Amino acid sequence: MPKSMTGYAKVERISKEYRVSCEVKALNSRYLNIELNCPSFLSSREIELTKLIQRYVKRGKVFLKLFVEFLVPPADALRIDFGLAKAYYDGLEELVTKLGIPEPVNLDQLLRFRELVKFELSEEQEERIWKICEEVVEEALQKLDLEREREGQQLSKQLQAIVEGLNALTDKLRETANGVLPSLKEKLRNQIQQLLDNAQIDANLFENLVAMSLQKLDIREEIDRLETHLSKTMELLSSKEAVGSHLDFLAQEILRELNTVLSKSEDAGLIDLALRGKVLISQFREQVQNLE
Repeated sequence: MPKSMTGYAKVERISKEYRVSCEVKALNSRYLNIELNCPSFLSSREIELTKLIQRYVKRGKVFLKLFVEFLVPPADALRIDFGLAKAYYDGLEELVTKLGIPEPVNLDQLLRFRELVKFELSEEQEERIWKICEEVVEEALQKLDLEREREGQQLSKQLQAIVEGLNALTDKLRETANGVLPSLKEKLRNQIQQLLDNAQIDANLFENLVAMSLQKLDIREEIDRLETHLSKTMELLSSKEAVGSHLDFLAQEILRELNTVLSKSEDAGLIDLALRGKVLISQFREQVQNLE
């Protein structure tokens, strides 16, 4: 069955050196939209993270937050640009002196220049941390996937129940339409005869006029298309693929056929059935927005 687009998962792993946690949340969206929040020293891995997410999520808005805490200080990771720091300090000292500012230059002021202090890991350190992060992220995505599958199963069952209701209405539409056709044909025959004011007219031409008028009110083609769309909808609801967009399109087509039935129908029973169908398909469209 299709998966839900919404879900949440969090995974944390602690080793002797690191505490790594990953939090991932998925929401409804027309397209796949990924937002990453990860440590700056792993910015080079964002493409890999994106590809990893794309393996599990095909549609929706995904927020992924990756956190790394160093339980053991990494060796030689902190880089201080002492030359640049000295240049900034001398410049600030000169500024303080020339402007007669009573406050001396302090470390807090220097640390506002972010380029003075950098955190850089060696390739070996980064690779070791990334391996752990990758495992944690994948585990979080697997948990998210399971939750989305569970929600998708519940949604699919609700949607299938709506489709079954629409199928029953469609059967009733066909039955009612078939019952209405003879009386509708006779009604049209009388109306055309009255319009002609009892004038003599060729029998074949008269029958053609009746048939043409009847064709404009005949809804059997719309009912045939409704059955086709509903059959395809039920088929997609059993699929494991991302079919949310396809289902939404079919819902629009079903609504279009029901609107046509309404515009063509003069019988109160047919109108009532079409209106009930529109209520059901609006419920379907509302729910299907949650499917991937």
